[in-house]
Amino acid sequence: MKLRKTMVVAALLLGSSLTHAATIFSDNFDTYVPDQLNWGPPGSSGWTVTDGTVDLHGAGGTYDVLPGNGSYVDLDGSSLDSGLFSNIVNLTGGTTYLLSFDLGGSQRGNRGETVHVSFGSATASYILNVTDPFSTYTLEFTPGSDGAYSLSYLNVGGDNRGAFLDNVSVSSGPVPASSVPEPATYAMLLSGLGIMGLMARRSKTRGA
Repeated sequence: MKLRKTMVVAALLLGSSLTHAATIFSDNFDTYVPDQLNWGPPGSSGWTVTDGTVDLHGAGGTYDVLPGNGSYVDLDGSSLDSGLFSNIVNLTGGTTYLLSFDLGGSQRGNRGETVHVSFGSATASYILNVTDPFSTYTLEFTPGSDGAYSLSYLNVGGDNRGAFLDNVSVSSGPVPASSVPEPATYAMLLSGLGIMGLMARRSKTRGA
């Protein structure tokens, strides 16, 4: 009985070390109807657009220039003035979070696009070529205290077509390397479980 309990505890420890990060926010924009120029996101979405405009394009719309991706946001709206596209998430101090998102090129003209992204106090800029398909990017942030923090996207330019944004999510970030068992540790643990299982079977055989 003690051997069985030990095996269960070891298996739980191994499983807990492989637990995936928890997602606290996500939006792929597929619930919104495409072909909305100078899009005003619904209040329930949490998204706001300030100091300019964005458009919403995608499947079923006239401007689905990156088909197969549902709906997505054109970060440079139809007013020749790209807007700041932002949302708010509640985060816990001391926890590392990962902002993940897809960016694609404008698919028009011959000028690339630059997108400034911020997540709390973390910032980064991404340069996209015109014909770039959607690719996934990430930005990490660890807040110093509990609170509401902003994530935002700003396309540099104003020609009615910017980079495209899709699949935005925020999750608790990667586990620090010091707390992740090394491959050798996994091997030793699995080997130990195997040995304990063999011992249990031998014990049953002798009892019989």
